[in-house]
Amino acid sequence: MMNRRIYTFFITTLFLLTTIELCAQDTLPNFTVRDLGKGKAQISWINTYDKVVQMIVQRSFDSTKYFRSVFSSQSPWLPQNGFVDNHVPIGYKVYYRVHYVLEGGNYFFTTSKTPQKYIPIKVVKINYDKEEDESKKDSSNKEEQTEEVKTIKVYKTNKDTLIAVVNYKDYKRFKDSVNKNSKDTLQVTENDDEVILKPYIPKPVWKSSTYIFTNENGFIRIYLPLAKRNKYKIIFYTEQLQELFVIKHVKEDDLILDKSNFRTAGWYYFELFENEKLKEKNKIFVGKDK
Repeated sequence: MMNRRIYTFFITTLFLLTTIELCAQDTLPNFTVRDLGKGKAQISWINTYDKVVQMIVQRSFDSTKYFRSVFSSQSPWLPQNGFVDNHVPIGYKVYYRVHYVLEGGNYFFTTSKTPQKYIPIKVVKINYDKEEDESKKDSSNKEEQTEEVKTIKVYKTNKDTLIAVVNYKDYKRFKDSVNKNSKDTLQVTENDDEVILKPYIPKPVWKSSTYIFTNENGFIRIYLPLAKRNKYKIIFYTEQLQELFVIKHVKEDDLILDKSNFRTAGWYYFELFENEKLKEKNKIFVGKDK
């Protein structure tokens, strides 16, 4: 009876610990912010949307305003993602929120969160009851030769991070869950007790804007047929999402921007607002002068 209870507890605890890395995060619009100490914070989330085109983490000293972007995911469609902010001001209370944009232009801002101390789950060792322990002494020689529990180590990407240790009996359920609920793959290694989880990374699909684009001569063209009727504002950002410059009111329906407005050749992000509402988020490539 006691052996059965201990075995059940062991299996339950092991399965919980091996799946916690995969299931502990909150699903958007919820997300997790952990205080790692020494000016570092980990922001992570699970994405259930399959058509996310942009995923940005923003930071502020105020819970409702003055947010600035500190991270932009290169693969916003991944089901599980996050990053570590290594530049958290020490001694100040900071807030984070996630800004994500879906294909078609719909965009969302999560509620803000402040980092919380991370407290890992601890496994408590079960002690035998004295009476049951005494009753086992006569057969102690046989009981000490308990069967070793076989486990499978699950690594991520290129065997650089161990993310789970799965009981061999539970591994099939784990493998079926990966195959059924994600596009990730499990790759076997030269060792029969190790596998590598390979995250699915789809090829990015980028569509150029019909309002702000590079023309055949390499200049940046802004084409807004309703500029006389509506108020348009454009904010340009560097590839690191730092604000470059703002056009507060576009009054012409067709105009060309000089390349001197941009520091160097490369990709630049922009936000186009129509009557103070975000109309489009996209990027353009500014080439070198020939």
